[in-house]
Amino acid sequence: METSNPTGPGVPRLGFNPYEAAVSAEVSRTRIFEAIRDGALIARKAGKSTVIELDELRRWIRSLPTRGRTSRSETPDAA
Repeated sequence: METSNPTGPGVPRLGFNPYEAAVSAEVSRTRIFEAIRDGALIARKAGKSTVIELDELRRWIRSLPTRGRTSRSETPDAA
């Protein structure tokens, strides 16, 4: 996942604000805030800032319902 990193090259990006998370996940900010409110997406607070960890955003995206064809690794019989 390519993200702009204001801290410079080589410094890993650990979290997003809700706007950045929405852009990265290609959903609306409203959907991000709904997921946080519903407990489906965990966010942290640093003062007034809301921070969503990269791994948590990935987990939430993977938890969304699938449409169409699923990969073999997502089916229960994939052994």
